Amino acid sequence: MIAFRTRRMQAGDEQEFNEVFNGLMHNSSHMWRTRPLDNMRWVWHQAPGGPADSWIIEAQDKTEWRIVGHHGLCPVRFTLGDDDWLCAKTMNTFLLPDFRDKFLYLRFERECLREADTRFDATYSAAKGTTRLRSALGYENYGQMIQLERGFHPLHLIYRIMGNLAGRYSYSARTRLLNALAAISEVPRLEPSIELMEYAADAASSSFFADFWTEARMEAGMAPRRDAADLEWRFWKRPGFKGATLTYAWPQGGRAYLIVDTYSSPVLYSLIDFFITSASPQRLELLLDALFAWCAQRGALAVKYVTSHRGMPAELMEVFFRKMKPFVLQRYYPTMDLTRRISPLGRNRTSGVLADWNITEFLCG
Repeated sequence: MIAFRTRRMQAGDEQEFNEVFNGLMHNSSHMWRTRPLDNMRWVWHQAPGGPADSWIIEAQDKTEWRIVGHHGLCPVRFTLGDDDWLCAKTMNTFLLPDFRDKFLYLRFERECLREADTRFDATYSAAKGTTRLRSALGYENYGQMIQLERGFHPLHLIYRIMGNLAGRYSYSARTRLLNALAAISEVPRLEPSIELMEYAADAASSSFFADFWTEARMEAGMAPRRDAADLEWRFWKRPGFKGATLTYAWPQGGRAYLIVDTYSSPVLYSLIDFFITSASPQRLELLLDALFAWCAQRGALAVKYVTSHRGMPAELMEVFFRKMKPFVLQRYYPTMDLTRRISPLGRNRTSGVLADWNITEFLCG
């Protein structure tokens, strides 16, 4: 009979845990790139909201104990008007397949939540096919994530399909294929009405972000906090991140920034975070046109954006659906569910119901 035990993760567990997690991910996806230990430590220990809460499941193999499962909660700072909230995203939650019929995982995560409820106002999960499991733990389904795309070349969909078919090969092999396809394709030049300022590496020191969220939080609803410290942790200084930060300020007032991942998928850029103050459909349309022109000028065949139907006000979502289209192969891929749960701490601060959230890929990483 297999013996199990659960406990808080300790510093000495990190190497073994990361090896187990990488092995699990490699078995489930050919596109998984091995996560370095430094990357894991950055996410878990450098968040502005403090270190992650992490618990492991161990099974006894003869006389040795080994890690077979895990549940983690990574702090993410939120704001709701003047109020500061500390929420947490589930991370690296798993139980190895050989043990799924031998261990009561649901009871384990419920105990983790009981501990976490003394620290976090709310917890959430962005993962594929987890709504049923999470609902048993008190999470509500906030909807599915959707991927929108804008192509800059008439044949970009053919390239996208070929790129997905090449997903069984290594990242470098896919990169060579897609770069070769892009090299023989002349992307039409787009002329935007506004010009974006680009920061390659020094966005954190820019005066733009010194007070940006102080202004933005009053109109953002419930949203991840985007002070420079939060953006540094989530994007700018995160190991392995490569991209650009684009900004614009309207002379009449109102500002916007966009963070674009230019590395994860070659010649398919990704708008992974943005926010616009004094927002209007007209301003958002100008901003997106400028983004499309910037991407096309650098040889991208398309740009994508991941959000949900409830990720922003309806009049702004309408602009996205007019300027971009759902990914043509989305129906063939498992959808990512966004589920969230308010804790007793959070209920004491509200009527017991979470407000609508501002949703970008900031929430998913």
